[in-house]
Amino acid sequence: MPDLMDSLTVGGGSLWILAIGLVFKLTGFAVRDELLLRLLVVCGFICDAGYYFFRPDPIVPSVLSNIALLSVNVVLIAAILLERTTWRMTPDDREVFVLFPTLTPGQFRRLRKMMQTEQVGPGSVLTQEGKGVDELMLVFTSEITIEKGGQSFPIAGPAFVGEIAFLTGEVSSATVTLPHGGTVLRVESAALKKRMARSPAFNNAMVALFGHELARKVAYSAPMGRAAP
Repeated sequence: MPDLMDSLTVGGGSLWILAIGLVFKLTGFAVRDELLLRLLVVCGFICDAGYYFFRPDPIVPSVLSNIALLSVNVVLIAAILLERTTWRMTPDDREVFVLFPTLTPGQFRRLRKMMQTEQVGPGSVLTQEGKGVDELMLVFTSEITIEKGGQSFPIAGPAFVGEIAFLTGEVSSATVTLPHGGTVLRVESAALKKRMARSPAFNNAMVALFGHELARKVAYSAPMGRAAP
């Protein structure tokens, strides 16, 4: 046993710290969460740098290389935290973000930069049945009237408008009117499609969002004559 302990000590620098660092890194590579992975890898690099620094004959290049790798991972950890947290959002953006349950905070921030905000008056028509739609809209209002095939029914806001035309690439399937006006957030369909094409994760999140929205409209809509006051 003494021989084994002696073999784990080289030049006064204990190999135990290297072994602990290796355990941190192996554990990190075994987990699926990227944030936890990088935190564990950083701990491993700290152990490695400590080993090479506190030797009787410090190996400076090894210390510097581990510090460099550690620094890169710290920057990436900061980026991951920014992607997952809402601390840089304004109160208004946080209220809008609630309507995007399938997006991460980072994805939402990039989408929000593409949006234009507009106040519209009572009776404003956002889309017309059978005509093209070149924008995806998020409407904040108490009531939205949808007219399709000669029949009308209301849905409660806030809600998305134009998502079916966006998904299908066809003309609007209904006429959408705001009886009381409201606030409309608009994003150009072409620009949004380009953004989705560049990021499969963002594309999947937006498609899931549209599915969620369509299901909500089906569940809570009713013909005008049967709609609750």
